[in-house]
Amino acid sequence: MRITSLWLILIFFWTLPSFGQIVGKHISLRSESSLRQHADSYFERNAFSHAAKLYNKIILEHPDDQELQLRLADCYRMLREPHSAEQWYRLALKRHQAEPEHLFSFASVLCATGKYQEATNWFTRYLALKPSDQRALAAVESLKNPQLLFDSRYEVQQLPIEIPGAVFSPVIFNDGLVFVGEGATGSLVKKMTTWIEGPYFDLYYVPLNQDKPGFPKYLDDRLNSVFHEGPATFFDGGNKVIITRSAFKKGQEDTRNLQLMIAERKPNGTWTSPKKLFHHQDYSIAHPAITQDGKVLYFSSDKPGGFGGSDLYRSELVDGQWTDPVNAGPQINTSGNELFPSLDADGTLFFSSDGHGGLGGLEIFRADLSGTSDPVNLGYPINSPGDDFGLVWHEDANKGYFSTDRSGQDRIFRFERKRQLVNAAVPVN
Repeated sequence: MRITSLWLILIFFWTLPSFGQIVGKHISLRSESSLRQHADSYFERNAFSHAAKLYNKIILEHPDDQELQLRLADCYRMLREPHSAEQWYRLALKRHQAEPEHLFSFASVLCATGKYQEATNWFTRYLALKPSDQRALAAVESLKNPQLLFDSRYEVQQLPIEIPGAVFSPVIFNDGLVFVGEGATGSLVKKMTTWIEGPYFDLYYVPLNQDKPGFPKYLDDRLNSVFHEGPATFFDGGNKVIITRSAFKKGQEDTRNLQLMIAERKPNGTWTSPKKLFHHQDYSIAHPAITQDGKVLYFSSDKPGGFGGSDLYRSELVDGQWTDPVNAGPQINTSGNELFPSLDADGTLFFSSDGHGGLGGLEIFRADLSGTSDPVNLGYPINSPGDDFGLVWHEDANKGYFSTDRSGQDRIFRFERKRQLVNAAVPVN
């Protein structure tokens, strides 16, 4: 999602702008004393695309300003534009000292651009300063043998969904897919606020005929609101749905959190107005995945007390009420971000993470819920140096769909499992 990227949009909805924190408050260039103050204000509000535009103007007059170089690098990293981020990190770190986290960020960007050997060197430099960082340790370990992350069991192909913007997080519904799409901003509120930090996102449905998508359409006016709608999960034969939706923080009109909403389908095919699933104000809950019997729910949250930026949590339906969320634990969660959980027909958990090591960006993992082994990286071609997330299995268990920004924008790909694992020889630069 260079978008506008999912990273920016869905991470989550809570750390990044599209679902997030600056909608509803415009910073007037006439109200501040300098471009730098405006740029810093945008940056602090996670409005990275606006901040980058202003920093690019300022740096023309101050080309050797390391703080500006690092700010631009961070903007492009968060916008999921790794080649631009690499350029600015390389310039900033060429002659100057920097904080350890910038070394880690540069190494991560190098993974995203496929420069694995150089990334290993920078992760090693970072570990000399922060030797206990599990993210860096996992990254270095996986980069020792990157060929093990290439798996020829899978064949992947992009679905030609006719929406020009980003599409991601597919779920199977009826004879097609429901997904999050960047496109129509039908309401007046959306038209007035979209310009602030990129497009709004809604839920769409596209029919499939032998994996060939038809024409996508708006899912339902009740499920799509004046705010952002994100990943959904259906259960009870497709008659119930839990969706992600952005909402104002109480008393903070320019800040939003994400919440889960539940709705039911009426006999006429329309949906009831979604109701909030959990009561919370100071953190986000997003990316739902539910077991087929509708009794166990997984989701991602930046709830205080977790292991990192966002963790996976679990809740059970007991006597008609959802229990208090329980952290899925350190076997799954890291000091990075764990997001976009999904469950196959057997109840196996899949999720995306940037904290378990791999090829770079968000990677899709399979989890052992018994806790007896570490999550397994699904490898290339499902994973890539970019962001890969939102995997869902078809009921026949040999194929499915996932989201990736490997082509420069978040799109939905089809995958099919063909044969047994055969590791490929992969050149490492």
